[in-house]
Amino acid sequence: MVSRLLSLSLGVVTAVSTGPRLPVPEIEVNLDLAPDQRFNKVIEVFKEPLNNFANHLHANNFLVREIAHAVAKKRGTENDELDGEIRGIAKAAGIHRDEIHAMQLLYELNSLMVPITNFTGAFDFDRVSRLMEDADDKAKSARESGSFPITFGCTGIIAHDDEDGTVYHARNLDFSFANFLQPMSYTGIFTKNGSEVFRAQTIAGYASILTGMRKGPNGFTIEINTRFTDHWGGNKEMFHNVFTEKRDPSGWTKRKIMENNDNYEDAVEAFSTAPYGATEYNIVAGVGKGTILARNPDGLAYQLPLSESNKKYVIMTNFDYIWHDIKEQFDPTGGDGIFHPRRPAAEKLLDAADVITPELLFSVINDHTVMAKDTMFQVIMNVETGLWNASHPACTKCGRDAQVMV
Repeated sequence: MVSRLLSLSLGVVTAVSTGPRLPVPEIEVNLDLAPDQRFNKVIEVFKEPLNNFANHLHANNFLVREIAHAVAKKRGTENDELDGEIRGIAKAAGIHRDEIHAMQLLYELNSLMVPITNFTGAFDFDRVSRLMEDADDKAKSARESGSFPITFGCTGIIAHDDEDGTVYHARNLDFSFANFLQPMSYTGIFTKNGSEVFRAQTIAGYASILTGMRKGPNGFTIEINTRFTDHWGGNKEMFHNVFTEKRDPSGWTKRKIMENNDNYEDAVEAFSTAPYGATEYNIVAGVGKGTILARNPDGLAYQLPLSESNKKYVIMTNFDYIWHDIKEQFDPTGGDGIFHPRRPAAEKLLDAADVITPELLFSVINDHTVMAKDTMFQVIMNVETGLWNASHPACTKCGRDAQVMV
């Protein structure tokens, strides 16, 4: 099965892009080391692209030092373990600690529906906070018009394989600045006592996780997708959770869940109930099972279990389609642009197939109607077989030539 999927991977590269599909580096993160030493290997590999990205942000007045300093000051010190990792990363990379600190909150702050590039002058955190808290209506307009410059997309599919009966998890990670961040993306092999505890895809400088797998007879996979607030006042709640309650970054919380839970049921319970700073989707697959958790900061908004689906799969991008979220129609990230959202395109391909296989899933997430212009990471996972087939595709905004499939 693995060889079949790898062979298909090469075929998809020919069909979808003119650029090469690159492997994802795997680097050990030894949890037995002191927190400020754990990511030294990572920064040794990625110091240059990490600094290139930081310099690009400074030059373009986005997430400049003043903003990072203000965010870090307002946030305050993290828990001892995470704070140690932030200090170690900053020292090894030669980047100010506040900038690495602010980076840990990107997923929370991304849930804001506000064009934050408007704030490029003198930075008054409290003033900007008040503006953002009251800007749900303006932000909605910015998102729907496509004027918001930062996009965190993603597509996740959990499906039964008709041939062997196991459950596969297919994932696209879509990130703005893909040309900078793809060269910083890697798989961390988190170890204790010399053995792998879990593996997780993340980005150099970011101590949290974006995609992960904990192997084992009842192990699980996890994918994090952006979910925007579903009610008036959600921005204000996020600011309260992050800067008043000072909840741990959700990516850090999920990393600790992966470290401390070795089975699907306990992990799903933890992913469903742990306090988060903002809204998001957690897509979890296990041995013969899977579910999509639509998270509010304090618990579940709803759940879409694979076992209760009328189809052989469940799917999520970034919108509450079960509630007919109109924003989905204005999503500009897919290959065909607005009014051609990624999720319905993927469902059409899946529903047209006679059987569902990992090869089909791979072709679906690589179809130009499903793959975003900044899809920088892809993986097919299967806990039961131990499959982790990760790669960096050549996307439109990845800095490598790509073309639409015909």
